[in-house]
Amino acid sequence: MRCPRHGVSAVASVCGHLVKNKGAAMGFVENSDDPDNKQGWCYACELVFTQEEEDKTPRFVAFCQHTVVCSRCYDEIKSLHDFDRADGNDQ
Repeated sequence: MRCPRHGVSAVASVCGHLVKNKGAAMGFVENSDDPDNKQGWCYACELVFTQEEEDKTPRFVAFCQHTVVCSRCYDEIKSLHDFDRADGNDQ
């Protein structure tokens, strides 16, 4: 994909909450172990996801507001919202 900030980059996805919130960290859950398949959502989305009996129900999809971003934007969003990384400390 072509990102206005980063140019050509691989496609990634996050929930809309993470894209809209540039303030306090919301938590970050990666939902793919494949480093070439970057997908993540916030802790609120994780809570809704775990309440559902099936994978990615209409309720979850509506709540998540799935948003496509470039892989470099994904990394920036993850760094901002991941509690373990938000303070700059990876330990």
